[in-house]
Amino acid sequence: MKYTEIQSAIKKFNQLLTKYPDNQDSTFYFVNFLKQFIRIKSEKSELCLVSFITIIKHERPIIFYELRKRGEYDNVINFMIHLIVDYEKAKNNINNLLIDQNKAIVNKW
Repeated sequence: MKYTEIQSAIKKFNQLLTKYPDNQDSTFYFVNFLKQFIRIKSEKSELCLVSFITIIKHERPIIFYELRKRGEYDNVINFMIHLIVDYEKAKNNINNLLIDQNKAIVNKW
């Protein structure tokens, strides 16, 4: 498993949420992040992707709306926006992945 890639992606996602407001102009940064993220090959990356999309839907509804509009002509985005779980579960999944990865990295040494 690529712990550092997943961990870096989660940190990057949190930075995006902090840095960019919920408006149409911010959509570009989230789309780029998501398209880069799907290239990570890990057993945990699918869980992460679903959680990212769910969090965007709940915390950035305008950006999610823009993703839905892009999904009309971008099959990858269209596929992603349909990956939704419970919001609290998504937040817990992300936190657990960070905790598990930190433990695994510490235990590795």
